[in-house]
Amino acid sequence: MPERVAYINGKMVPESQATVSIFDRGFLFGDVGYDVGRTFAHKPFKLEAHTARLLRTLKYMRIDPGLSAQEISKLSLQVIEANLPLLDSQEDYTFHQRVSRGLYTTDNPLAGGPATVILYCQPVKFASFARGYTEGIHLVTPSVRRTPPQCIDPRVKIHNKANHILADIEAKLVDPKAYSLMLDVNGHLAENSSANVFLVREGKLLTPGKLFVLEGISREMVFKLARDLGIPIEEGELTPYDLYMAEEAFLTTTSPCILPASKVNGVPLPRKVPGPITQKLLSAWSALVGVDIVQQALRHLK
Repeated sequence: MPERVAYINGKMVPESQATVSIFDRGFLFGDVGYDVGRTFAHKPFKLEAHTARLLRTLKYMRIDPGLSAQEISKLSLQVIEANLPLLDSQEDYTFHQRVSRGLYTTDNPLAGGPATVILYCQPVKFASFARGYTEGIHLVTPSVRRTPPQCIDPRVKIHNKANHILADIEAKLVDPKAYSLMLDVNGHLAENSSANVFLVREGKLLTPGKLFVLEGISREMVFKLARDLGIPIEEGELTPYDLYMAEEAFLTTTSPCILPASKVNGVPLPRKVPGPITQKLLSAWSALVGVDIVQQALRHLK
């Protein structure tokens, strides 16, 4: 059976051979910067923006990938194109860029290297989120809080995600299909483990400010689409009260783009899913990329 290929440290290899040492700092300490994007109709979306964010993360982490932005984007595209023959017309890929500091050779993290660079892609797991477009997802606010910016800036994407994992576990112990929505250390809405959150109230989009959240590329897309549609947006401090008072709510993240919510901590939201503002944004996103993102996902349900 044909196997996808991946790039690792200068070589294109079968995915099963894209392995790292047990002494890699990424494995030992989560000392990795990463980014994830996706394709639409087999074409990578915002590849350069994802690469640029990866390099900002690596600069913050003092990791030298040994490659320029142009080289990383070019190699990412080569990996995607090499694997496209394994997709059918209704599928798309997520593309992944991961860079660790390299082998652990000394307790001085600046003395290691060279970096371990891995680029690969996987089919979008449409079936895992497709029902959310029509039924809505359940948001649960766990006790585990978002790492504060005093510890690490939320604008970086790194592998140290233990608190996000524990937040997801807490949410799924409440409802196996639930998505976590973490609060910050002050009790304000922050983000999901891999997504930003938006609320709709009185025709406005509300979303947490940048201090405690990743500046998601999908989040930025919603800002652009909302401006084009004339939908006002407010950034700022939001609390669970605002979530309960919302008419609509949705998450933004790479694979589903926009995923509407139907209830919060077991409390139903008043608007039928997807609500009118959410639907406008979904339609606008689909028009922009030339793919009906909802129907594409629903085709994968059995």
